[in-house]
Amino acid sequence: MSAIQNYFGRIAKASKSIMIGLGTTWRYFVNYREELVTIQYGSEKYAPQGTFLPARHRGIHYLESEKCIQCNICAKACPVDCIEMEGTRDGDLNGAWQGDKVQISKFIIDLNKCIFCNLCCEPCPKQCIHMGQEFDFASYTRSHGVKNLLTDQPWSESDKEAEGERREQMIVLADIKKKEKAAARAAKKAAADAKKAAEDKDKDKDKS
Repeated sequence: MSAIQNYFGRIAKASKSIMIGLGTTWRYFVNYREELVTIQYGSEKYAPQGTFLPARHRGIHYLESEKCIQCNICAKACPVDCIEMEGTRDGDLNGAWQGDKVQISKFIIDLNKCIFCNLCCEPCPKQCIHMGQEFDFASYTRSHGVKNLLTDQPWSESDKEAEGERREQMIVLADIKKKEKAAARAAKKAAADAKKAAEDKDKDKDKS
């Protein structure tokens, strides 16, 4: 192939590529309502009515708190330690959320640190923590990036105060539970000792 043929051949290929690209652009320009490509973000008038996110989109987390057993597996699996939770099985807490045989006092995720890897959701034995379709968590302060999964709202100062009160309740409940277990062990031991003493007495009678 001569240099001239090669030159015009490359022009033809470039022209074909340009026409294909312009054809795609023109198709979207004419049928923009049927083949929506660009979404005007933040516009109430032009925002799409449906969702254009895939089903497996890794968005902001949400929790089915009634299923949670507070096993801490999600927090342990997190590679950046952005999940925190607290709760108790020792009794009822004022203002706590009812999980599966557990009172959940705190369950937060720091989205400022989260890498959206989904490693918190996969090992959950109750399948109660999920990554949803919501993706917008822009805010004016970094503190709003910490989400309270129990309320689906940012972790606020009032939440911190309420959590502090519940933590004090948990200490009291844990102490009560500890004393109850100690009393139960003492009662069990006393019953065992009394039974043994009665058996020894019966043996002595049999010998005599």
